[in-house]
Amino acid sequence: MTTARVRKHPLAGSGPIVDRARAALARTATEFGEVIASDQTTVTARTADGVDVTLSYEGGNFVFSRVYNLTLSVALPAESDVPTGLKLSHRARSGPQFVRAAAAAGGALASRLAALHRSVGDKLRGVDLVAATVSGPRTSRTLTLTPMGGSYVWVLIPPVFKATAFPAGEPERLLDIVRALRNWSPLSV
Repeated sequence: MTTARVRKHPLAGSGPIVDRARAALARTATEFGEVIASDQTTVTARTADGVDVTLSYEGGNFVFSRVYNLTLSVALPAESDVPTGLKLSHRARSGPQFVRAAAAAGGALASRLAALHRSVGDKLRGVDLVAATVSGPRTSRTLTLTPMGGSYVWVLIPPVFKATAFPAGEPERLLDIVRALRNWSPLSV
């Protein structure tokens, strides 16, 4: 019987590369609001309108480089009608949209997803997103966004340490997606 190898968080541990990535994450968090908490792997910022956004990195190790993709996680309130089990798809001609992560969406769920896309589709097209998910049980769903900007890259040869800047206004556009999903209801469309 084989046991699955548990990956440690990309910001766990210490060393010059990880320390620089952690510092870049702390700087990036200030673009979303006031930093209210941080630990070794996450930073939480509170927006001007009181939304807590937790920022972290998903890591990728390659032969001569490391990539730390920024992730923003936000708890969705019980009032939000956004279904759980969603992921972002880039397959539609109309642009990125949320689709059911597991099985095909049928009937009522398909119409709710269509209403959700009509409501937030323009916002999703306005940001360069690598991935997005809505996960967790209905009572404690989490929205996670992975944008292109805000990431951190280390390359061995030539030695490069680079925090990827956001395009102008991108943090606010990401927060617009968060706000729209936190308040979304098919009845409000």
